[in-house]
Amino acid sequence: MRFFRAGLAVALLAAVCGCAVTGSGERPKAAETTDATEPSAKGAKEPIDARELYLESLKQQALQPSINLVHEYYRQEKFYPEGSRDVVVSGFDYRTKNVRLERSQVIVADGKTSTAWGTWCLGRSEDWFYSSGVRRPWEKRSTTCPSLTDQTWLNDGLGVGGLTAQQADAFVGYLGDLKGFINAGGMSSVTRNGKPYVRLEIKVKPVKLAGGGRPVGADLYQDAFKYTELDSLTHPYGYLASGGSALDIVRYIDPETRLPVYSETLETGGGVWKMHRVEYEFGRPVTKSTLPAAEPPIARLTWQPESKSGSQ
Repeated sequence: MRFFRAGLAVALLAAVCGCAVTGSGERPKAAETTDATEPSAKGAKEPIDARELYLESLKQQALQPSINLVHEYYRQEKFYPEGSRDVVVSGFDYRTKNVRLERSQVIVADGKTSTAWGTWCLGRSEDWFYSSGVRRPWEKRSTTCPSLTDQTWLNDGLGVGGLTAQQADAFVGYLGDLKGFINAGGMSSVTRNGKPYVRLEIKVKPVKLAGGGRPVGADLYQDAFKYTELDSLTHPYGYLASGGSALDIVRYIDPETRLPVYSETLETGGGVWKMHRVEYEFGRPVTKSTLPAAEPPIARLTWQPESKSGSQ
């Protein structure tokens, strides 16, 4: 199995051999969707394209028992990529339910960056920070942290973790069976800090389901989760988009593990524009943090935004 996975990693990179393999700080050139094949242990052919690799990465993500994330979320295009935004540091262990959730509303005005408010989960209590000074710097607001709304930040807003192989197949299989929903874009290779990655471009398009009605977009991820037969309130699971939205996803994959390391998800449709940037880390325990004495620090992603010159 280890030999096969190494061979698959090579094949993934070979699949994009017509694209630039660049160093850190250089933007990879996007390619047309490319097919490649890698013989399996039984001599069968395994097709590799952007869509299939995206679904495979969702499955591998779903099988992970814990996850640590850093998020940036932009609600208006004029602020992207370095303006006002939500910044979230989160971690979740699906076995123990240990949680880390630190969310801040960052404001950039007149060249100055500050935190308007922040929430901090310590155990199951939630502390709030306000920069206005109207209230004390930190105060307890809840003993049920994270809130139902904030559970969305415990994963990347589309994927999930902590599933069995059967549950992961059900979740990803439903999404893969939806004709025209998940569509392949470009696939290219890139090297960052000496390590190769595969860069995927995926377009999620609203589709009409049997019976008619309005096309359904991101909401279908929630429908897919239902096939795991888990309770989304206790597992937990939530998607971060409007139900009918289209999504443009750029996702960087480790070719050896087929897990995501960085992604950008642009939500559009009906006048909506929202950008969600995420860095992933798997295999590390969920670490606890201490409540800052005053204003919370502003977390930074190490990957540069796609729209910024010099991005990966």
